[in-house]
Amino acid sequence: MEFEQFAGHFNVRINNIRADNGVYSAQLFRDSCLRQQQSLTFCAMGTHWQNEIAKRFIGTITQRARTILLHAMAKWPVVIAEDMWTFAIHHAVNFHNSSIRKQQSVSPYELFTGQTPPWALQDFRVFGSPTYVLTKALQDGGSHSKWKSRAWLRV
Repeated sequence: MEFEQFAGHFNVRINNIRADNGVYSAQLFRDSCLRQQQSLTFCAMGTHWQNEIAKRFIGTITQRARTILLHAMAKWPVVIAEDMWTFAIHHAVNFHNSSIRKQQSVSPYELFTGQTPPWALQDFRVFGSPTYVLTKALQDGGSHSKWKSRAWLRV
């Protein structure tokens, strides 16, 4: 439903859904498809090739996120750990969606939405790089002793 709302913002209508027989075969999901007037078909058991585009995308994102996270862990092992996996996935997805592929003139985000991505490639930073965050008191316009740190180090 969240994806359909996102697509709806750009006047994209989801007409067909191809799913596996797992959670997508639940009656609640089927009812939702009926309400949205979407056709729902299922892959047969053992026919992995029927979802190859989605599986390839998931594999690509997983591999990129793993590379991103392992690089950050190697550079800053005291701070970066496996529990930052979801952030690495998010970073890999955003980077993938905003970068232009070979023999394409627009990014995947632009192909789907018809708009330029909200992220510019020059805005991306190395995942896990240290950054300084201004203390809350100073963010709120307050002040404190000149001997206290004005910021704290974070990722």
